[in-house]
Amino acid sequence: MLLLQEVLLALALLGDTPGHPEKPAAKAAEAPAPARTQTRLTTSGQRNENVAIWFIDTNAVKEANIRVGTTTTAIPEPLAETHYFAAEHGRPPAELLMLKPASAPSNWHGEGFWSHQNSIFNARTFFQVGSVKPSHRNFYGGRLTGLLPRLGAVTATFSQGKIRGMVNGNVLVPLANERTPLATDPAVRAIVQRFLDAYPNELPNRTDFDPRALNTNSPQRINNIAGTFRLDTPINAKNKLLTSYSIDRQQIIAFQLVAGQNPDTEIHNHKARMTWQRSISATTQLQMGVSYNRNRSALYSEPNAVGPRVRFGYSVEELGPDSSFPVNRATNTYRYGAALLHQAGRHQITAGADVSRFQLNGIEANNIRGQFQFGANFGRSSIENLRLGTPNMFEGAVGELSRGYRNWTVNGYVADKWKLHPRFQLYYGLRYTADTRPVEVQNRETIPYPTDANNFSPRVSLAWQAGQGWVVRAMYTTTFGQILPVTYQQIRNNPPSILYVMVPDPYLANPLRSLDLTSPNVRYSPTWLSSDLSTPYSHQYNTTIERKVFAGSMLRLSYIGSRTIKLLNTYTQNRAEPIPGMALTTSNVDARRADARYYDVKHVVNGGIAYYDGGQVAWDLPLRKGLIFSTNYTFSKAIDEGNDFTATAANKDISNFRSQYQYDTLKDRKGLSNFDSTHAFSMNYAWDIPAFRSAAHWLRAATSNWQISGANMWKKGTPLTLFVGSDGPGYGNVDGGGADRPNLLDPTILGATIGHPDTAPIILSRNKFAYITPGQHAGTLGRGTMRKSSIWNWNASVARQFRFPNELTAQLRAEAFNLSNTPQFDEPQRNLSSPAFGKITNTLNDGRVFQLGLRFVF
Repeated sequence: MLLLQEVLLALALLGDTPGHPEKPAAKAAEAPAPARTQTRLTTSGQRNENVAIWFIDTNAVKEANIRVGTTTTAIPEPLAETHYFAAEHGRPPAELLMLKPASAPSNWHGEGFWSHQNSIFNARTFFQVGSVKPSHRNFYGGRLTGLLPRLGAVTATFSQGKIRGMVNGNVLVPLANERTPLATDPAVRAIVQRFLDAYPNELPNRTDFDPRALNTNSPQRINNIAGTFRLDTPINAKNKLLTSYSIDRQQIIAFQLVAGQNPDTEIHNHKARMTWQRSISATTQLQMGVSYNRNRSALYSEPNAVGPRVRFGYSVEELGPDSSFPVNRATNTYRYGAALLHQAGRHQITAGADVSRFQLNGIEANNIRGQFQFGANFGRSSIENLRLGTPNMFEGAVGELSRGYRNWTVNGYVADKWKLHPRFQLYYGLRYTADTRPVEVQNRETIPYPTDANNFSPRVSLAWQAGQGWVVRAMYTTTFGQILPVTYQQIRNNPPSILYVMVPDPYLANPLRSLDLTSPNVRYSPTWLSSDLSTPYSHQYNTTIERKVFAGSMLRLSYIGSRTIKLLNTYTQNRAEPIPGMALTTSNVDARRADARYYDVKHVVNGGIAYYDGGQVAWDLPLRKGLIFSTNYTFSKAIDEGNDFTATAANKDISNFRSQYQYDTLKDRKGLSNFDSTHAFSMNYAWDIPAFRSAAHWLRAATSNWQISGANMWKKGTPLTLFVGSDGPGYGNVDGGGADRPNLLDPTILGATIGHPDTAPIILSRNKFAYITPGQHAGTLGRGTMRKSSIWNWNASVARQFRFPNELTAQLRAEAFNLSNTPQFDEPQRNLSSPAFGKITNTLNDGRVFQLGLRFVF
């Protein structure tokens, strides 16, 4: 049995012995590793490496949404074969089961590539102290395509990436006179010393913006390897067999600006697919397919981590990693299906069905390692409480965590592409999806919601040549998301196998000493899944009018909209209420809860609606005199009730979705979506520079085959929400948890952009806010009422192509990311109780980065 007491016992010994990482039995991966190389510039800058990403669940999408926003996308034709949940925000449609035939090569062809980044060519980030520390990145790989006798067309790819070097970042650390414990209890004193020793043995060096700010460096190693093999085998004139296999592995030895800050990561992906195609007649084709996906992930604490997660209300850097680690997962997905394609005059009819078997095995839960919260409380600051060893809250999961879940998904569809007129085409269809209720293989708990079997997704789109060069396209669909495994597996966090405890004002050396864990009446914090939990879904619609204008260029005007319903949400109930005659203190939080059996009660429900509307103007210039150019501008607005399409209602979502008060949750959280960006502009271009044709031979040769290209992006900053940062009396509403927002005293700052370190503390001066008054349920400041720094980026490249005999070409390419070296500032410190409130201490993008690339094609 995996018990929290083991972690706490180890914590008591940490003053002398470093901890050990939680080594997993299984290592899974729900998100692919970052792209290995790129031949076409993107508009976004290179992410600052000190902005950590955890490549599981929807974490990578959430991070990108906040850093660069989403990409508004019009769907021209919603195929019934797949689903398009969040496609209007640039998310790709779900992968099709059936492989598409590859074009047969006439000969053997291939390519090899290599790209290199080195810190000696890079600019410092905005806050970096001293010179850029050594680091480098190498990406290399190749592709080979040809025909094998009797086997057919074969394609093989391989790529590998290695990142080595130092990551620079700012952390808030204790001052020189704050690095000794004040606790008198020897056991508590040893733990406090261990916490203090987790900070770098360096004093603050960026006191220009915060007296505790330290700019420091930490090593990081990232290894990526990926490969694919594809074989298209013609069996006879009517039958063809298509097979593919891919592997993708990633290892991250994460940077640690303070000990244990980020989890180390291992991710392994395997995918095998097979499709059989049979031509029944000249107009009818039958397809049958099967696929198998194996995903393994392991995210675990590095050896020097202190054990539990320790938070300080952002007065100093928290000690981690995050509460959701360790994560040990292994998932298997088996998928089988068939499809029929038939051409009947002006009708192209498709129909098919598939069934998937999903398996999840592993260990994960919120706060397996435990979490201590030191806040402003007891008339002292959070740092004073740290030195005294007096936390105001402890949370942790105690019990047997290993689980295995199984469920089935069934899809069926039928569609018709009907050419009613040479100038008018109609596509219509229907998709059906059923998700069975997951089952725990050891029967340790029962998922309470039933099979979701009423998901019908209509599909309709039209394309009309309206005359005089105008084309009109329109689309509508209802598309369904998924109740993710990370959501329903939270059922494990309940008795009899697990107790999730919340202890106010705990004893640091043994926070569980006041609890009798063997008692049937012990208080715990349950996570209940709603008995009518169902799949989120979205109404998506768009209309586009387009016309060719001068020089063969294309002008497009689009409206894109969606309404997303039944988003996954977590309501945190049974919070402490004000009771007449009883003082509001953290010590009597449990006495003020309505149901004495529980601490917080978390309800996972369908709750919340998301709204999106955007207008887009795009102009594309095809190749003309060596120039290709495209640009678009989007005006949009995204609103939700605290949760968006990335919601899992698990891990960080639990605290992020927490309202200030347990009533009027949706009203309290309604505001601009985290990725909302009112204005977005992007531009891409590539130009083949004309050679000096009439010049001397050597000059003509030297100026031939050059190309310059670039990509620009400008976006309005994404929304910013401010918080109190402490639930203690005189600060928050003392209901037993965070998420309190301050009272707003100066409404003139609403809508302001907090975009530069010099102006942020002025705009967010403390005299414009106030803490929650005793008995007040919630602060008056809304969610997302200000904005972060705008997003501006310019990537550019210059390339020279060399041609050799026997169809051999080579390309030498130099690229620059963030060519203008423009910082994209992170959000300011958003907790009013923090000494660093209102101060910006980081950037989300790297400084100027140069990359050299070489590619051979034969």
